[in-house]
Amino acid sequence: MSPPSWVFPAIAASTWLAMLLAMLGHWTMIGEPRYGLMKPGQNIPFISDIGAQELKPLFMIGSITTVLLLNLSFYKHVQNKSYINKACTHGSFFFTVVGSTGLIMLSVLDNIAHHFMHDVCVTIFIVGFLLSAALMCLDYIYLGIAHALREPMLMTSFVIKSSFIVVELVLIIIFRITEHTHYQQNNTAATLEWVIAFVFTGYILSLIVDLMPSAQRNLHNPKGYQQLEMSTGISTGLLP
Repeated sequence: MSPPSWVFPAIAASTWLAMLLAMLGHWTMIGEPRYGLMKPGQNIPFISDIGAQELKPLFMIGSITTVLLLNLSFYKHVQNKSYINKACTHGSFFFTVVGSTGLIMLSVLDNIAHHFMHDVCVTIFIVGFLLSAALMCLDYIYLGIAHALREPMLMTSFVIKSSFIVVELVLIIIFRITEHTHYQQNNTAATLEWVIAFVFTGYILSLIVDLMPSAQRNLHNPKGYQQLEMSTGISTGLLP
C-alpha cells in the first residue's frame, strides 16, 4: 500500500529544514570560521559559503532529495487533468522543474570554483519557484476567490502561496540591495539568505494542503469546479 500523497512534501520539507540546520549547526560547532569568499567585516557566512566546504556532499544530497520529493509531490498534484485551467497547472509544474534544476546545479557548482554560474543557478532556482507559486495562485484566482472561500483547504493553499511570493520578493529585494552595498551590510545579506531559505520550507509545506484528501476531492474530481460553481450559484440565487 503506497503512502498518502501528502507524505512526500512533508518529507521534502523535513529534509530541507534538516539540511539547513545541520549546516548552520556545524559552522557554529567548529567555531564559526571565516571562509575565503567572506568580505572584510563579514562574520556570518552565506549558505553557499558553507556548502562549498566539507559539507558540500550534504548540501548536494539534501538539495537533490528535496527537489525529487518536491517534484513527485507536484506530479501527484497535477496528474489528474481535470483542472479548469490546465495552462496554469502545467506551467506551474514546468517552473517547478526549472527551479529544481537550478537548486541542484547551484549545489553542484559551488560558490568558490564556479562563482558566476553559481549565482546564475541561484537566480534560476528563485525565479522558477516564484513563477510556479504565482501560477498556482492564478489558477485559484481563475477558479474564483469566492468559490475558494467555500473550500477552506483551497483558500489556505492560496494564502500560503501568495504570502510566500510577497515575503520572498521583499526579502530578495532587500538581500540584493544589502549584498551589493558596503561590506558591513554583508552580515545582513547573509542573514537574509538564511531567512529566504527557511521561508522556502513554508512553500514546500503548502503542498501538504494541496494533497490532503479534502483538497484532492475538489481539485482532482472532474466535477469539482462545477460543484463549486453550482453551490455558489445556488447560494447567491443565480441558479433556479
